[in-house]
Amino acid sequence: MELIDIHAHLDHSRFKEDLAQVIARARKAGIKTIITSGVNSSTNREILKIQEVYPDIVKVSFGIYPLDALQREIDLGEGDGFARDIEKMDVDKELEWIEKNKDKCLAIGECGLDFKYSEEKQEQITIFQKIINLAKKLNKPIIVHSRKGELEAIDLLEKSQCKKVILHCFSGRKSLIKRACDLGYYFSIPPVITRLEHFQMLVSLVPLSQILTETDSPYLSPIPGEKNEPANVQVTIKEIAKLKNIPEEEIAKSIYNNFKLIFSYR
Repeated sequence: MELIDIHAHLDHSRFKEDLAQVIARARKAGIKTIITSGVNSSTNREILKIQEVYPDIVKVSFGIYPLDALQREIDLGEGDGFARDIEKMDVDKELEWIEKNKDKCLAIGECGLDFKYSEEKQEQITIFQKIINLAKKLNKPIIVHSRKGELEAIDLLEKSQCKKVILHCFSGRKSLIKRACDLGYYFSIPPVITRLEHFQMLVSLVPLSQILTETDSPYLSPIPGEKNEPANVQVTIKEIAKLKNIPEEEIAKSIYNNFKLIFSYR
C-alpha cells in the first residue's frame, strides 16, 4: 500500500533525538509522502532543512498559525517544542517570503482560526483572509485549522471561492461537515479516530473521494500519552476500512489518488 501523511510537525522537539528512526518506520509502514507543516517564520524555515535531508519522502507546507492562540499555547505549555519567533511575526513579510518560495512547498498551512484561547476574532479573520488570498493566487491547497471557529472558517473559505481546501482535524457539527462536503472540501483524518467517536462519525458521513490521512505528529496519537508519528497512518487506514466496510488496500489506493488530485502531485 502507498500511504500519505498530509499533515505532521517533524520539527517538534519530540523528534529531535529519533527523527531518522521515525522516518525509517514511516518507510517500512508504506508511507510515500509526509507533508510537514510550518506554523510561523521559524518553523517554515526549519521544515525546509528537514526536507533537504529526506527529499524523497518529506515535503512541506508553509503556515501561519493563529498568532495569539499560538502565544497562549506557549504560555500554557501546550504548544511546547516548536522553534518560536521571539518577536511578533510580520504577517505581510512572511506572506511575501512564502510567495517567493512557493516552488518549495506543496501547500499553504497550517493556518486558520483558533478561538479556544482567544477572543481576538477579527485579527485572526483578517490574517486568515490574507492567507486564503495567497493560496488562491498560488493555486496551492490550503490546510485549515479551525478549532472553535469552524463556522467562521467555512464562511470565509466559501465567500472567497477557495476550492483546494483541506480541513485538518475538523471538529465541526454534522451540518458543517455536510456543508463542507457539498463545497468539495477534503477532510484529513488522524489516528486518534480509534478513540474519538467524532472522527468515526465524520468518516461515516464523508465520501471516500474527499478523505485524506494525517497524523498531526507528535499529537493525536491512537494511544493516550504516546508520541504520534507518520507510521500511524496505517492505524487510520484500518479504522476507515472498518467503518466503510471496504478493504484496506482499496481505502489506501483511493486516499493516495485523492492526494495526487488535490496536490497535483505526480
